[in-house]
Amino acid sequence: MVKQLTGSVISRACVDNTTLEALYQLFIRYYREVDRETFYQDLAEKDWILLLKDSEDTVQGFTTMQLFDLLYKGKRIRAIFSGNTIIERNFWGDMALMKTWGTFMAQRKCEAPDIPLYWYLICSGYRTYLFLPFFFRDFYPSHVKPTPEYEKQLIDYLGLMKFPDEYKDGIVCVSNPRECLRPDLAIPPDRKLRNPHVRYFVERNPGYLLGDELVCLTEFSLENNMRLSRACLIKQMRKDSRCQSFAV
Repeated sequence: MVKQLTGSVISRACVDNTTLEALYQLFIRYYREVDRETFYQDLAEKDWILLLKDSEDTVQGFTTMQLFDLLYKGKRIRAIFSGNTIIERNFWGDMALMKTWGTFMAQRKCEAPDIPLYWYLICSGYRTYLFLPFFFRDFYPSHVKPTPEYEKQLIDYLGLMKFPDEYKDGIVCVSNPRECLRPDLAIPPDRKLRNPHVRYFVERNPGYLLGDELVCLTEFSLENNMRLSRACLIKQMRKDSRCQSFAV
């Protein structure tokens, strides 16, 4: 029988100490340069935690999320920032993360369908970066085409807002090595480097092994979403009265 995960999103304030410890123990199995205080401090900044559990209710993965509701260039925008993310290796390829995340994002979009909603993602690993070309038509930065000026300025704005002392030219540059994937997981094998998206990530973020993060941005919208993320948005739009004029 194939093992499967079940995803849920809970308020960060509702996470108990037992779950927090489970998240920390899972994280340190895959990341170096992690200390408990920094890990908990990072969690405290977030609004939600997406939990992935197996049939025995054991946490096998998670990601953290934070909402920014901003006035940018005179217009309101919303951005969901994704922080620490990990899935137990035995469950790599399980789609529960993206199904749960896609539904969560669709709900946020339907809260304010007229306001642009962005996914604000920082990547120190190529696997995370690959979510972008798989689920979205346009995302930045990318080898496919140059980043338009509006998106470039928005990336700079969000990067400096969240990381004022470390952001520079599209990268969150760490002054000292900090939490980063173990090299055996972070370094793409030669077969992966044949993928132009992977090759671009490594070239654009040469300090990824030290924990440098590539700041990425994509709009979560009906026009831009593909595959599962589009299906999640369509499903939510059809059942949410606030989105009836957008429903397909």
